Amino acid sequence: MRIRRSAAAVRLALCTALLSPLLLPGSAAGQTVSADSVQLHGTIRDWAEQTWLLIADRAAADGGRLTNRGILLRFHEGIDDEYALDQVSTAFGVTDTYAWWQTNSGARFGTGSINHLELTTGFQLRAPVNLGRGWQVGVRFDHETTPAIKRNYLRIGFRKDWKQGPFIEFGGSLDALKPDMDLWVGGGFKDRNGEARLSVNWLDAFNDAIYQGLEVWTGFADTAIDYERQSWALRASVERRFGRHFRVEADGALLLPTRFTAYTQVNPDSGFRQEEDFASLGGLVEWTFAPSVTAGAFATWVKAISDRAPLPAGFPEDDYRLTEETTRVGGYALWQIALRWRVETWLAREWRPELRGFRSGGPVLARSGRAQLPRAQRLPGRRGIRDGPARRDPGRRADPGGTVTWAPQRPDPARGRLELRHQIPGGRRVPHRSRRRRAH
Repeated sequence: MRIRRSAAAVRLALCTALLSPLLLPGSAAGQTVSADSVQLHGTIRDWAEQTWLLIADRAAADGGRLTNRGILLRFHEGIDDEYALDQVSTAFGVTDTYAWWQTNSGARFGTGSINHLELTTGFQLRAPVNLGRGWQVGVRFDHETTPAIKRNYLRIGFRKDWKQGPFIEFGGSLDALKPDMDLWVGGGFKDRNGEARLSVNWLDAFNDAIYQGLEVWTGFADTAIDYERQSWALRASVERRFGRHFRVEADGALLLPTRFTAYTQVNPDSGFRQEEDFASLGGLVEWTFAPSVTAGAFATWVKAISDRAPLPAGFPEDDYRLTEETTRVGGYALWQIALRWRVETWLAREWRPELRGFRSGGPVLARSGRAQLPRAQRLPGRRGIRDGPARRDPGRRADPGGTVTWAPQRPDPARGRLELRHQIPGGRRVPHRSRRRRAH
C-alpha cells in the first residue's frame, strides 16, 4: 500500500526561504546574534518541537503515514553504530539553540556526514509579517533528512497580541497531500518574565472529508484511511523567570486516543485497524550563579503505543502492539570566561526501550539503546575543545527470522559535548551554523 506525494510544498517553502530576506524587512538570512544580545541560557524547546513533529507530520516517516516502524522512529536499518556520535557533533550549541527560539524571524541550517554516501540535513525558517493592530501572520518551514525521516513541513499561522500580555493564535499546515494537513487554535500570556501557551490541534483534519466524502480515484491513491476516532492533540508550554537567578521551562503534548482503518480501495477488507496513543513531557531548571556562569538540569520523557490488527483479508504481520519509550536526563554548564570566549558543556543519559508483541503467538521483539554520561576527553576541533563520545555499540544483532533487534550489552559512552568559543571583533560570532564532518 502506498500513497504518492509531490514536491509542490517543497518548492513553495524554498521560494519563501529565498525571497523572505528581500520581501520582509525584519527577516534574516541566517541565525546571527550580536555579542551583547546572547544570554547564557539553555532550553528544551528544540526537543519539544522535534518530538511534536513526530505526530504532527506522520507522513514524513520513512515508509509514510502507515509505516510499521512506530511513531518515535528511533531504530532504522540505515542507522549505524556511530549515528549517536554524528548527532552530537553536528548539533547546534546550547546558547545557539536558546538564541534561535528567542527570535521571531530568521533561518538556520545544519548538516553532517553519517557515512561515505549520505548527509543528514536540517533547515528551519520563520518569516513573520506584521498586519497592524497587534495582528501578525507567519510562515514556518521545517526540513529534515535522516535515514528515518524525510520532512518538508510548511505551516502558516495568524496571531493577535494585546498590550496587557494575552494572545491568541490559529493556523494550519500545507501539504501536497491534502489529507495530511493539520489545523490548530490556541492562546496564552506573555510578559517580560516568560510565556505560557496552550493549543488544541486537529491532526489530519481533512482526511475523512477527502477519502470518505469526496472519495479519491484509485489511480491517485490505492490506499484510503478512515478515522473512526479523530486525531486530536493538546500541547502546552511554560517558560518563567523568578528573580534574577532562577528560570524554569516545561513542555508537554498529549495525543488523545486515536483509531483509524487503512484499507485498499479495490478491496476494503484488505488492510488493518490501528489505535494510537502518545504523550510527552519535559522540564528544565536553571540557575544563574553570576552574569558569566549558568548551570541547568533537564529531563524529558516520551511514550508512544501503536496497536495494529489486520482486517479479514489483511496480513498476519499487521497483528501486533508496539510500545516505544524514551527517557533522557542531563545537565549543562555555561561560562563566559572573557568578552569573546565562552565554554559550553552538557552531559546526558538516555534510555530507549521498545517492545513489539504479536497476538498470533510469534516472538516478542525487544530493542533497547542507552547512552551514559561520558568520560571527559580532550579532543581538538576546528572550533575548540569538545568532550567526544566513544564509538557507539548498541549491541546490534539479527535474529533467525531476519528482524534486527537491539539488546543492551554494555554501557554506551555517548551524548556529551564541551565547546570553547571565541567571539571575533565586530559583534558577530565565528560562523558555525552549518556543521560539516568529513566522510568516514
